Amino acid sequence: MKIFRGWYVVTAAALINVYGAGVWFYGFPILYPALLDEFGWTAAGGAAIASLSRLEGSLEGPIVGWLVDRYGPRRLAIIGAIIFGFGYMVMSQISGDGYGIGPLQMTAFSAFVLLYAGWMSIGYNTGFGHASQAAVNAWFIKKRSRAFMLFSLGAGGSGLTVLAFGWGIANYGWRPTVFLSGVGIFLIIIPLSLVLVHKPEQVGLLPDGESPEDLKVQPSDSESAIDSTTDGDVIENEYDFGVIEAIKTFSFWMIIVGTGSRSVAMTSVIIHQVKYLTDIREISDIQASAALGATVTISVVGRTIFGWLGDYIDKRYLLIAATLLQAFGIFILANATNMALVWVYAAMYGIAYGGGIPVYMAIVGDYFGRKNYATIRGFMQMFQIPATVTGPIFAGWVFDTTGNYQIAFTTFIGSMLVGIVFLFLAKRPRIPTGTPQGNIAEMTG
Repeated sequence: MKIFRGWYVVTAAALINVYGAGVWFYGFPILYPALLDEFGWTAAGGAAIASLSRLEGSLEGPIVGWLVDRYGPRRLAIIGAIIFGFGYMVMSQISGDGYGIGPLQMTAFSAFVLLYAGWMSIGYNTGFGHASQAAVNAWFIKKRSRAFMLFSLGAGGSGLTVLAFGWGIANYGWRPTVFLSGVGIFLIIIPLSLVLVHKPEQVGLLPDGESPEDLKVQPSDSESAIDSTTDGDVIENEYDFGVIEAIKTFSFWMIIVGTGSRSVAMTSVIIHQVKYLTDIREISDIQASAALGATVTISVVGRTIFGWLGDYIDKRYLLIAATLLQAFGIFILANATNMALVWVYAAMYGIAYGGGIPVYMAIVGDYFGRKNYATIRGFMQMFQIPATVTGPIFAGWVFDTTGNYQIAFTTFIGSMLVGIVFLFLAKRPRIPTGTPQGNIAEMTG
């Protein structure tokens, strides 16, 4: 049986995620203490570098998204990989005395902000986020949720990359490790990026591996649930919204507020989890770290189950279920007085944390189509800046002020419960006025 080429695209995107998430998102907590030890930064100052990188990623989203939709994910993935890999190699050369480019001199901290939170963040978001997701979305419609399930398993399965990254720092230091990580980008990620063909039509195929004969339609005087394209081929239930068309829909904003209410807690809890368990619940560092590792690892289960179900069940309900489960997990964490309850939290929160990721990626494609997917996702990412940036800062402020996280946890639970209402209201948008009912995205192969 011949395997549909789209699955190779998804697999390549997932493998890119395995490496990228390992050396960037989940790798930073390992790199972070080494930087503090060498440069003598405060904990808040060091953490600000990561926060600023997320802020930058949200700001450039619409621009990079448009470039991906315009020039294709393969080109942008390669460009992003080069930027990111080169950044890691340069990072290894920053000294405590500062960093200079010709007459321009700056402190080590300023250099890290510009490099990590600026240059490298652009490269990572371009090559490892926008480009890969756009490729996955374009190759699948009926099996879109399952495709994003496989893609998201890359981040959930990046544990081996994190292990190798941490082992390198512990045994050889952070400088050689980040330099080799940059070299790995050129040796591993760029070849994988070559697989990211933008759309199946470009190579004479159709989404989901459909046969052209199955997609032929006969002209009809009555309104049809589908609209034929110039070739007479169609893709059921798929309309490509323009960016402005998407932003004008009620669904666009309901998704942003609903998932944003969930995002307030997602990263915040992960970042502060170890500190909460060690400082408040007096659990050992080893056990607290193990609980964090278990939370991330168990997220693979959620990604798999929810991603698979997303092609059969209304994705709104799956997002609601993940949000409810996540809120209940935080409630357990807030009241965990022993490791047994911590493990219950890790399982529940991990499944919810991972489960919502592929479903969210897929529902955007279902609602707004393939042509402008990266641009629309970029705007959504930009409008969610308040949630993604303020959540971790708010939790830290609560701890600094009260010596506990209870107010923060309670606020996060309340935010998610409110978000559920908006997710319920986020129904599939109507086709814009003046467009044939149920218009299908034109195939450009």
